[in-house]
Amino acid sequence: MSLTRFLRHRATTPPTPQEATPPVLELVDIAKHYPASPPIKALDGVSLTVHPGELVGIVGASGSGKSTLLNIIGTLDRPTAGHAYIEGTAVAELSDADRSGLRAARIGFVFQQFHLLESSTAVSNVSNGLLYQGVPRKQRTRLAIDALERVGLGHRVDHRAAKLSGGERQRVAIARAIVADPAIVLADEPTGNLDSHTSADILTLLGDLNADGTTILIITHDQDLASAFPRRVTVNDGRIIDDHQTQFPTLIPAATQ
Repeated sequence: MSLTRFLRHRATTPPTPQEATPPVLELVDIAKHYPASPPIKALDGVSLTVHPGELVGIVGASGSGKSTLLNIIGTLDRPTAGHAYIEGTAVAELSDADRSGLRAARIGFVFQQFHLLESSTAVSNVSNGLLYQGVPRKQRTRLAIDALERVGLGHRVDHRAAKLSGGERQRVAIARAIVADPAIVLADEPTGNLDSHTSADILTLLGDLNADGTTILIITHDQDLASAFPRRVTVNDGRIIDDHQTQFPTLIPAATQ
């Protein structure tokens, strides 16, 4: 199912009631301030709840606070104030080691820069995502191959990253993000380094993964792209100024179809 077809499907399928489903992510009155005179308020009173199976576009201009928000959601940074929960776990109550363990096991990351080991094979890059979870080597390899097959790279498992195209590298990065079956995948400008045709392929892949049940947040500066998703959260000056959810999402712009 392409992302466009997926969005059409969402537009004609009644949404599943979420009230009885515990959220994957919950942010309550999050603030992030940096020392200055006056203090820099990167985030200021942000509250956000994401339920399993959602596909959310978080959009904002450079300096709006969306990257800081990503770091808080991904437990890469601690807020100055407020509370963050991943599957009901209070992140602030975790030690650094436990926070790292939670991040490795329950959060998948996809970045604009692929962050692959260029001299390593696709399967090694993906299996490395399981190193800190104590998964035996043979099982890591099997899970990595399964993940690569899910993203359409079953025929490239033994190819070194340096020999792959940009789109194939991003597919390896997505496979690495989903190999541990995370609760949520955070994609930060995942098509920023790709041409329009390859970008459409990657967006289609993310739509397919979401249609299979993966919860995905896509961070972008592109208003048109964000408007294509069933839920669009707009960030400006460190605050959420709009959280728009529609049963009838618009389609992806023609350039990315």
